[in-house]
Amino acid sequence: MSESQLDDSLKRCHRATVPVTWVAKIKELLGVCNAVGGADRFGGIAVELIPADFSSRQSLREVLRQARRAIPSLNAAVFRGTTPVTHRALLVEEGIRTLCVDRFDDATHGNRRPAPHRWACRSIVWGLWEVLSAPQCHAGLVGRMLPWGMLPRLAPASLHVVHVGYKDDPGDSPQGTRHQLERLLAWIERRRCSDRLCVASLSDMPALLSGTEQTPVGGSVLKAA
Repeated sequence: MSESQLDDSLKRCHRATVPVTWVAKIKELLGVCNAVGGADRFGGIAVELIPADFSSRQSLREVLRQARRAIPSLNAAVFRGTTPVTHRALLVEEGIRTLCVDRFDDATHGNRRPAPHRWACRSIVWGLWEVLSAPQCHAGLVGRMLPWGMLPRLAPASLHVVHVGYKDDPGDSPQGTRHQLERLLAWIERRRCSDRLCVASLSDMPALLSGTEQTPVGGSVLKAA
């Protein structure tokens, strides 16, 4: 998105009072933080991690410390792809409390804390919740024209992490991402008025799962990039 498009989207999120977690690469964290108006505004910011970051403990530590120099309060990360997650304890040591992943690996350490039924999340190590993102789909022309095209289909009392768009994804465009965000925000506003829909940022996940938030459980988490 351009700066003007990002500014328009931020204003729309603010009017809708919907927390959107903005995902940024290491080199873009500070710029996104400044554009958003602070790390804790509009649902916060998460750092995007790549497989190379997990190549060793030292590599991951350096990446996370670089991220925290840009945003000291950073506590959420997004890891795309099918590479297994490693060094979970180090993520916790460096302040990461929520990790959004495209798939759960075959880690057999056991679930340290039970998750609500039908919530696609788990805690392999104390202090870290992994949440499973919903598959991102790119609707064709007909899908984009239909009022329900590309909107979430939520099962009752379930968790749904919604990707609005990725800057570097060839299937996304700034205009398409902005349009999808607008439609999703309008959909959320309608659902919140009639259903028990809870919308939260990635950073809110530990509080929701521990029961310290009073918001009804059974909703969706909205995430944009």
